[in-house]
Amino acid sequence: MMSKRSILDISIFLIVYAVSITYFILKTYGDASLFSATIAFTVMASVSLFAALYTQSEEDYYQNLTFEGLLYVLAALGGMIAVSSFFIGMAGRSVLYFPTIFSSLATVGGASSIFTSLLGEMVYQFTAVATGEELLKFVAYTELKNRYKSMVLAVAISVGFWAGFHALQAYKNVYYIIPAFICGLILLLILEHTKSLLAPIIAHGTYNTICILTSYATTNVPINVPWFPTTLTSEDVLLIGLAAMWTAFIMLPILTRRH
Repeated sequence: MMSKRSILDISIFLIVYAVSITYFILKTYGDASLFSATIAFTVMASVSLFAALYTQSEEDYYQNLTFEGLLYVLAALGGMIAVSSFFIGMAGRSVLYFPTIFSSLATVGGASSIFTSLLGEMVYQFTAVATGEELLKFVAYTELKNRYKSMVLAVAISVGFWAGFHALQAYKNVYYIIPAFICGLILLLILEHTKSLLAPIIAHGTYNTICILTSYATTNVPINVPWFPTTLTSEDVLLIGLAAMWTAFIMLPILTRRH
């Protein structure tokens, strides 16, 4: 059973998620490709979260994310970057597939700078991509593990399908199932070590964001706006607020709770 504090943390997460995903649904409405992806991730997260909360599980994966858990997240992040570097040959380049909202935020969304667009990109990766994928993988893994009492089967199916999707979507190359599968294993390891479903979500979202930053650092930024806002627009304020909300949600409980 979840503790009262765990329930509170999940409730806060749902609020942060709902506010963020509503913003991105509204902002991607004019872009058919991004809008479809955002809706797909939203449905994926909503159905998976409902199933996770109402399916009986023998283990409690809703524990608080502690400072030690945050260290596991950082270790997982380093491991995923190392896997990407080994298989792709470029530090930080992703072996995973994910849509990016960066250009759309500046050209359609109303962000007036690269900085605020990147903040929005970070929030999008945490909210839509990481939350949707990790919740779906989490539900498949825990259900298979509980039903068939086999961790090997649960990992093979849940991570295998997840890795296959990423390899074929990102590169159309079956070879990349290997690094994607390893990254999926790393994310499951921190789930098991922390017993917090928030840990893989945070690691996954941070990994995606770092890959995007690395990509733009080695190429020309595909938007023609200043690096920082010359005058804050309402969209800039919203994006800064969303990024601050996610940061506070992750860091404040870790810094303030004693256990």
